[in-house]
Amino acid sequence: MEPSGTIEAPVARILMVDDHPPNLIALEAILQPLGQELVKVTSGEAALRELLEGDFALILMDVQMPGLDGLQTAKLIKDRKRNRHIPIIFLTAIHKDPAYIFRGYREGAVDYMLKPFDPEILRAKVSVFVELWRRGELLHRHQAMLRARELIEVEKRGELRYRALTDSMPQCVWAARADGEIYYCNRIWKAYVGVDKGTSFLDAVPEEELDALREAWRQAIRRGESLEREQRLQRHDGGLRWHLLRMVPERDENGRIGGWICTATDIDEQKKLLAATQEARSQAEVANRTKDEFLATVSHELRTPLNAILGWTRMLRSGAVEQRSLQRVLETIERNARAQTQLVDDILDVSRIIAGKMRVNIQKADLHVVARGALDAVRPAAEGKGVELVADLSADSADFYGDPDRLQQVIWNLLANAIKFTPREGRVELRVGRFQSQIEIAVADTGIGIAADFLPQVFDRFRQADSSITRAQGGLGLGLAIVRHLVEVHGGTVQAHSEGEGKGAKFIVRLPVRAIALVAEPETADGNTRVQREPGVAPPQLLRGIEVLVVDDESDARELITAVLTNSGAEVRSASSVDEAIAMLRERRPDVLLSDIGLPSEDGYALIRRVREIDTALPAAALTAFASIDDHRRALEAGFQAHVTKPIEPGDLALLVASLARSSTPASVPRVEPHAAAG
Repeated sequence: MEPSGTIEAPVARILMVDDHPPNLIALEAILQPLGQELVKVTSGEAALRELLEGDFALILMDVQMPGLDGLQTAKLIKDRKRNRHIPIIFLTAIHKDPAYIFRGYREGAVDYMLKPFDPEILRAKVSVFVELWRRGELLHRHQAMLRARELIEVEKRGELRYRALTDSMPQCVWAARADGEIYYCNRIWKAYVGVDKGTSFLDAVPEEELDALREAWRQAIRRGESLEREQRLQRHDGGLRWHLLRMVPERDENGRIGGWICTATDIDEQKKLLAATQEARSQAEVANRTKDEFLATVSHELRTPLNAILGWTRMLRSGAVEQRSLQRVLETIERNARAQTQLVDDILDVSRIIAGKMRVNIQKADLHVVARGALDAVRPAAEGKGVELVADLSADSADFYGDPDRLQQVIWNLLANAIKFTPREGRVELRVGRFQSQIEIAVADTGIGIAADFLPQVFDRFRQADSSITRAQGGLGLGLAIVRHLVEVHGGTVQAHSEGEGKGAKFIVRLPVRAIALVAEPETADGNTRVQREPGVAPPQLLRGIEVLVVDDESDARELITAVLTNSGAEVRSASSVDEAIAMLRERRPDVLLSDIGLPSEDGYALIRRVREIDTALPAAALTAFASIDDHRRALEAGFQAHVTKPIEPGDLALLVASLARSSTPASVPRVEPHAAAG
């Protein structure tokens, strides 16, 4: 029958992937009015299976899923030639992590939509992609109809029935008449067999196996049944590969066999694809499990010091603390607050490492001074636990070119880790010396040691030998990962050694001497170079004659900042909103503006923009808990001269205000971070 001149508009298939079934139900309700076929699956693995069964016009996929997440699934989809044309829209609740978005576009995403999304916007975007698919499909069908018309005479004889279909298929395909005579092979099969050997797939069967295959072929034709058989086939270059052969009868409306469609799938390639999928799934499961363990640990480690801080604060307010115990209680609150600050600092450092934005400020340094600073920082912990802390600093190892703050962080982390895992009456030893053309820093302990199977992962992020709720030691499992990165950016190496559990551990850092040029690196735009000072109270009259306008919606924060600056001699006015601050600024210009970023109605960025319309030279600093690299960059771009993360030492805050009051040049104002003994 001659092909019709009209082509019906095709129905698009849309694949929706989300591990949360209620989300799929909501998506279905939103997209139902479009009148397309909606396919719902709850995992990346199920999505891949659907793509093996058929084609889709569009994929809507959640990013965070157990097993294969959205990004891994997208990569596997785009790696397969058959599916790489399918557009993918990611649906995600991750609003502030650009790494996810960049990686998603790299894996083939055409769009991102943040949950919760507007149903009308989603429906409109899906409609666009559906319409593009339908136009392409109509074009393909029109071209196929034209080819069919050209071949109509041959078609009437029962030949080339499947040319339009089989030429576009990714695997080896051939067609046979009702009697089994092979009359057509697609382009891929011809390239596989080689044009010099003809087009029959039988030419690729080894001679000793040809009779058996022919007999199986004849029996299938005689019975009118499908044939499935594993068969060795020979490429035109001589290589032998195992294939899965399938022969399926094509029947007419009366049930008669009019021809056969046959395929050959490379078994090795299928096994490789399956193995890759299983490996990706295994890695994803490990990563997912590690992530869950890490988040549980973060919650525990942040809540533990917070419990002591809140508990003792309530005791103080209720008057339940005796005067003789007051100093000890205040020390406990301060110690736990510093512990919590250190946890946040470690998380931020890891974020910088992952983003590739960790910087070091290379300068001439006295490595002995750096080491003694780290020793002083951990000595209270060692003494409190009854651990002997000893040091051996050789005379020829003092001079070094590196970042003293980051090197102190390395030594502090290694010492703190050793003390944590060393029992009472144990010993922790620090040695700094020359080893050929390198400086060697070694920290050894008599602690619990490291199991042989965990030793290769000891420097991995988020990995701990014991991550259970019954573990004896706290921490996030980030310290040693940070150590490795800081050592590597100095051009050095770090290794862990242990003879086994219960036999102690030794960490050896080797740094090249003068491996980096003697040029002080200026502070970069990301501003993560730490300016450290000893905590304490600034001189009482440091800010005498300086007026400061403090903007913060939290009354406790305003009161604390006011008290700190007043104690240093400043005159302080405070506001709780942008409008109130602008009114005060118009009334009288302060010498320095300190503003929080998270404000009601309008944020700190809006405030500084309005301030700059009135006064372009007013020194201003953002004092905020938004502490990422992007937050720092955005604050400077908005018009602040400095970005300071909470909490900040009182002495550092007073020094910052004094520095701002004396100069409004951004380059002259250092970034001040909270004091931490770790550097």
